[in-house]
Amino acid sequence: MKKNYKKKILIVGAGLAGATIARILSEQNFSVRIIEKRDHIAGNLFDFINQNNERIHKYGPHLLHCNKDSVALKFLSRFTSWTNYEHKVRALLSDGRTTPLPINQVTLEDIFLKKFSSEKEVKNFLDSIRNRKLNPKNTDEFFEANVGNILADIFFRPYTEKMWGVKPEKLSISIGSRIPIRTNSDDRYFNDNFQALPKYGYTKMIEKMLDHKNIDLRLQTNFKIEMLSNYDHSFLCIPIDKFYNYEYGTLPYRSIIFEERKEITNDFPSSVINFTDKSPYTRKTQWDLLPNSEKSSSKYKTITYEKPCSMNDNPGEYYYPIQTLRSKNIYEKYKKLSQKEQQITFCGRTGLYKYIDMIPAVTIHLKIARDFLKKYDIN
Repeated sequence: MKKNYKKKILIVGAGLAGATIARILSEQNFSVRIIEKRDHIAGNLFDFINQNNERIHKYGPHLLHCNKDSVALKFLSRFTSWTNYEHKVRALLSDGRTTPLPINQVTLEDIFLKKFSSEKEVKNFLDSIRNRKLNPKNTDEFFEANVGNILADIFFRPYTEKMWGVKPEKLSISIGSRIPIRTNSDDRYFNDNFQALPKYGYTKMIEKMLDHKNIDLRLQTNFKIEMLSNYDHSFLCIPIDKFYNYEYGTLPYRSIIFEERKEITNDFPSSVINFTDKSPYTRKTQWDLLPNSEKSSSKYKTITYEKPCSMNDNPGEYYYPIQTLRSKNIYEKYKKLSQKEQQITFCGRTGLYKYIDMIPAVTIHLKIARDFLKKYDIN
């Protein structure tokens, strides 16, 4: 494609997915307009510095982790430098103690008041308490087969039901299998060889991604279907079922209400604490423990509590697609419908009806952008 030949592109959504596509296409001289319904860029990655000098992630903690050779990491590194951070999570037990998550050797020692001298001992113990004969077909059976009912009842079943609003036996096995089980004492939440936070935050990183002469950004702008006729192609990070007027039914999501509190408290043993009880909250975060935040400048620390809820309780705030056999079947019908579109590509969590971590999100949307460019013989 000649550099003076501009195609007009609409991107709906200024989060990581939309920003990735926008940057790739703008660098190939496409004229890109991004519209965003919120009053800020960066989607659910949005972070900011508050009056206490703490860096707050408005929509819950976002942790970047991947292989250091990742193509997506190389792309993002054009727009930010990094601060090393290996995320750790602890679970609050009923007696007030905390213990590492994901489950590891120390967790087992804390719960069962035992000591293990080797990984082999830990593995043998796990084998003795889990249901090795079970071939799991859902999340609840995954818990029983991999850690047994005692640990499942403490760490996973109450949390999962709060998180998803349904019993774990109703959830696809893919939900439960996201949680690693370790037989060593590694207490990091992730084991990737690159774990970091953007030095100046996610919002600044996205801002730099969108800083290009061929990108025009419009905030607080809702998508309207008549906009499509003004563009050569549109990338829509919007709920696919809503676009098609729920023709095949509504795709279920779980939302989250974030309760920000100012508390006088000792530092948490980790930046994030998970609740194992039957309270409505799943976790709480102390923001000034993240290394790209300053320590709180007052005696109060900002603590954010997360309360999962139905979409009815938090309209328009889509967080987690609820993956069941029924919802997957509904999505496949919408996907088949969308494949007939010549000038529309659905993107992002709600367009693809998929929970996507940051690095996979960049990887997926780099491919979407580059596949689109192939139509114009651009590699």
